[in-house]
Amino acid sequence: MTPLVTQFYHKSLNAYGEAGLIAVSIFIAFFANLWGVPLFDLDEGAFAEATREMVVSGNFAATYLDGVPRYDKPILSYWLQALSISTLGIHEFAFRLPSALAASLWLLASYRFVKQEWDNQSALFAVLIMGNVAIVGVIGRAATADAWLNLFISLAMFDIWRYMRAPHPRTLLTTYIWLALGVLTKGPVAVAIPFIAGGIFFATTGQHRQLLKAVFHPLGWLVFIVILCPWLLAVYQDQGWDFFTGFLVDHNINRFTQTREGHGGSLFYYFVVLPIIVLPFTGVLFKFLQKLPNICTEALSRYLLIWFSVVFVLVTLSQTQLPHYLLYGLTGIFLIFARYREMLFRGSWQFVFPLGFMVLMFLMPDLVDFAAYQGSRAYEVELLSRGDQVLDFNYRLLAVLTLIAMLSVVFFLRVSHVQKFITLGFLQTLFIFNVFIEAAGELQQGPVKRAAQLASERGYENVVAYGISMPSFSVYRQAITPRNAPSGADLIFTRADRLEALGRDLRQDLNLIFREGGIVLVERQYESQ
Repeated sequence: MTPLVTQFYHKSLNAYGEAGLIAVSIFIAFFANLWGVPLFDLDEGAFAEATREMVVSGNFAATYLDGVPRYDKPILSYWLQALSISTLGIHEFAFRLPSALAASLWLLASYRFVKQEWDNQSALFAVLIMGNVAIVGVIGRAATADAWLNLFISLAMFDIWRYMRAPHPRTLLTTYIWLALGVLTKGPVAVAIPFIAGGIFFATTGQHRQLLKAVFHPLGWLVFIVILCPWLLAVYQDQGWDFFTGFLVDHNINRFTQTREGHGGSLFYYFVVLPIIVLPFTGVLFKFLQKLPNICTEALSRYLLIWFSVVFVLVTLSQTQLPHYLLYGLTGIFLIFARYREMLFRGSWQFVFPLGFMVLMFLMPDLVDFAAYQGSRAYEVELLSRGDQVLDFNYRLLAVLTLIAMLSVVFFLRVSHVQKFITLGFLQTLFIFNVFIEAAGELQQGPVKRAAQLASERGYENVVAYGISMPSFSVYRQAITPRNAPSGADLIFTRADRLEALGRDLRQDLNLIFREGGIVLVERQYESQ
């Protein structure tokens, strides 16, 4: 059996070739089942609803969420989503397609960069590694701005290195283009990371004059301003200074200096998060940390390490912390993994992490049941109590089959250590985005989607949200759902743990027409005259 499996593996590699492997990796990582999972609240729902309202209103200068100005992000990702849903219609695939394309371009740009600077094999392994990292797949599939920001930061960092190697005005101008598009996507962070990381490397290599010439290049800043100014003027005309104070002060400065939306952490937060989000390559990360002195001897590796270190320090100092913030610097680490694969992919102990992850996935139904038993709020209890319906026998079967396949790869497949890891990565990616995320989406968002569809089918017009923030409800209902007082509403969208307070506000019995997974629709009862 073992020779047959190994022979099939090598024949597949030869049949597909390099281009085929890249295409398959990109499809599995970012496109497979992109349409099969409901939009996740809060972020995906907010981006999608703001985009839907943009298309309906025809106002492409500024964003609004359920009729209220939204200052969270600049405009580019909304424009791209608007183009997608205008062409393909309003559904999950259309909202997520721009992010999947951005992540695909990121992999291809990384492939080209590594191929130019190192070699073909390292470039191929860079794609195969990056496409099978858990956090990469999550961001590459999410209807948010992060995949585009990651792409533009990476393109800027690649061109900064090229400019240091061979100063050319065209390379410098493209760098400013990426910086401007990054700001148009998510704001000042798109400039801060490349400027700080590139500046440090310039300074450490004694290229001070070249650094000053690049930073104060007039044509570069002219290109930067030309790209940004039309939208800045348009958003000012629509929302005035409120956008700039809301975005720059509240969503940038305050997000860095204050804990926002409960996403706080500590100085050790990312030390714990980093090994988790690079699964299945956690063991490779530990080996990488051990081999840092050897890796730092090469100039490009030092540059990539400075890039990651700048991001790590910035997000660690920030008072608002989320796991995916590290992605903006992880590109350099993944490229190093590919370059030094023979040094870093060593030791059977490294397989413990992907195998342990799959054991955790198999036990997920039990963990959800335990969490439901420990829950105190009605919403969480009702949401998690559906775990046995969603994480059913089929989920367990697919989890155990994936685990068996992984064990077979580790113990029976006669290929190199790095090839085994790539295969484990494919299996993990397939399970996460075709089984686990689908189950998680049904558990959390399925009831929201069905509630919105019911509200739409019954033709309720005056619908309000009470004590709940799940913008995907508006997306699926295809109508604004304001957070108004419930007294004048025909239908109220809320959560199970808000029913008691709602009853007091309405001062009447509640007529529940939908209750599932902690999501509730209450029909307003009017007394006859």
